Amino acid sequence: MAKERELPLIALRAFAVAARAPSLSSAAKELGVTHGAVSKQIRSLESWLGQHLFTREGRGLTLTPYGKILAEQLGQSFKDIGAACDYVRRQRSKTVLAIEAPSTFAMYFLMPRLRRFEVRNANVSVWISTRMTGETPDISANDLVITRGTAERIGSYLKDTTALFTENLTPVSAEVLLQRRPVKKPADILKHSLITSATRPGHWEAWLQEAGVRDYLLEGGHRFDHMFVAMHAVREGLGSIVAPKEFFAGPSRWKLRCPLPDIAVKGEQYFAHSTSRADPRHVSRVVDWLKEEIGK
Repeated sequence: MAKERELPLIALRAFAVAARAPSLSSAAKELGVTHGAVSKQIRSLESWLGQHLFTREGRGLTLTPYGKILAEQLGQSFKDIGAACDYVRRQRSKTVLAIEAPSTFAMYFLMPRLRRFEVRNANVSVWISTRMTGETPDISANDLVITRGTAERIGSYLKDTTALFTENLTPVSAEVLLQRRPVKKPADILKHSLITSATRPGHWEAWLQEAGVRDYLLEGGHRFDHMFVAMHAVREGLGSIVAPKEFFAGPSRWKLRCPLPDIAVKGEQYFAHSTSRADPRHVSRVVDWLKEEIGK
């Protein structure tokens, strides 16, 4: 495969225009060069490829089978490039802020609220990437990194750190499940399958102890490798899970509810870290907004 720096881009563009133009003269006019210059670029490209791209038929030129394949691919590629350039030109009045966050936080806290930030900050476009538990944050590609728990491994690469909130962990259930098996007191939760995730061990034990529930057996539930995967099972009504109350404080688009919100145990703390590539003005707006959302 040819390396990017080896591609004869000028010749490829000349060929792409010539391939869709009715003649080399019209291609030359579109490119703003002479007929001879277009011919020279095409000959150079054919030499580089080791294939003929045109055959002469009478006074005109016809694409060879290889020429047709190349013309089709180049035509789509140049359209894609043009579309990307048009998008960037349209967005030049906007500032792009890249945020990386844990998957569950991004899905259940950040994205459902993002529209409110964009309404208030029309000149800022937020790009979100997610990170699985155990993965090292990508500092070089983001302006703001959200972490759960300590971030000692990346501390030397960060510019500024702000504490956002500490999790208040409480059972979360789908409304459809609560209709079938209501939860009025802590022991009622044992009527549900207790869903757990490998990345958050011990949550049910801690909450049941806090709730004063004794003599229970944690069996017959569902266990998943990651929290955000386990949340899909909760949304399907397969059982309940202990999760941060902050994610589900208001109406949920997934119809999830905290049946016993006043009984909670403390979990990990979340932090917002700005990176060395970030513009402090825009990062501070996002951090202030996050803290405002958490306080609602």
